[in-house]
Amino acid sequence: MEEYLTTTELSKRIKMKPGTIRNLVWKGDLKINTHYFKPTPRKLLFIWSAVEMWLHGGSESVSSEAAIRSKCLIEI
Repeated sequence: MEEYLTTTELSKRIKMKPGTIRNLVWKGDLKINTHYFKPTPRKLLFIWSAVEMWLHGGSESVSSEAAIRSKCLIEI
């Protein structure tokens, strides 16, 4: 089951201030409908698995097929 976090909950989990997280959203580093969604105009809910992947340097835009292909030594 997917875990959704508020800005405050996310800030405690990743040790960043809530303002820093809002700045990442404003700059576009965290993308709507990928890393978070807005159930109301003022509320942000972050998708923990997507944020965790972003933190570890993963790219959410890489398809699973491309990821598998990049790990293969021989291109078919």
